[in-house]
Amino acid sequence: MAPVDYQALFEAHREHLWGLCYRVTGSAADAEDLVQETFQRALEKPPADTARPWRPWLARVATRLAIDALRRRRTRQYAGPWLPWPVETPPEVEPASPEPDAEARYGVRESVSFAFLRALEALGPMPRAALVLRDALGYSGPETAEILGVSPENARVLVHRARKALAAYDERRRPPSPEVDAAHQAALQRFMAALVSGDVARVAACLAEDARMTSDGGGTYRAALKTVHGREKVARFFVGVLAHSPPPTAVELRWLNGRPGILSCAVPQGPRDAPRSCMTFDLDEHGQLVDIHIVSAPDKLGALQFPAAP
Repeated sequence: MAPVDYQALFEAHREHLWGLCYRVTGSAADAEDLVQETFQRALEKPPADTARPWRPWLARVATRLAIDALRRRRTRQYAGPWLPWPVETPPEVEPASPEPDAEARYGVRESVSFAFLRALEALGPMPRAALVLRDALGYSGPETAEILGVSPENARVLVHRARKALAAYDERRRPPSPEVDAAHQAALQRFMAALVSGDVARVAACLAEDARMTSDGGGTYRAALKTVHGREKVARFFVGVLAHSPPPTAVELRWLNGRPGILSCAVPQGPRDAPRSCMTFDLDEHGQLVDIHIVSAPDKLGALQFPAAP
């Protein structure tokens, strides 16, 4: 039997396994560690038949490690709302499948969006992993069961329950498309211009009536400890924060988690002021901002390349 080229194996499967672990855990840092641990196990305890395709075996190990990591994360206390790790993503458009029972309902870009990852937070670790495998990454029913170590019937039950829990998300989802991307960029530009004006009414006009703003400072930097609800409250929150904060030293539009977003840097005026933050958005069917996510937790920004100060 020919020796295994582990470097080639790593290069061939790393990206897929990272994406799997990120979707299951919501953490870029965990995903990186779990991929390394998966290949460490491949080195130390490889499958009995190394001539067979490696991806099913690697996916099984990575998924089970990710489920354990998610369980551990959920037992830890967290200061304020928890948001996923933001990651930069290319803007290629990948349309979602129109088939209701397609093996990949959501596609690569949509399944890393903040809206999708936050919807997954309502699921237990096993249903979450089952949905990611079946509906985001396109594994078949039998493959999903094998990876999870359950019977095909139990895998179907897990996927069914997960889909039912995501019904509200499915009703308002806006899969990536050229039209959605254009609307997103236009809404983002209007919102940023309104923020610069400092006019509450102008900011509010960019927001949906049921707009929500969630910020995650990780307990390190100043952030709202609860989600802010409602157009007027969100608008006043932004205008109030900007009025009492130093102006940003650098701001750039980037593609974050499959959507246009903002990276910004500022000079802190106090120990609770964040020097870096990222902002992502979701739109409603009318093109208004309905969900705004701000991450300034330093541990969650390591995967991003922030703009240099002028």
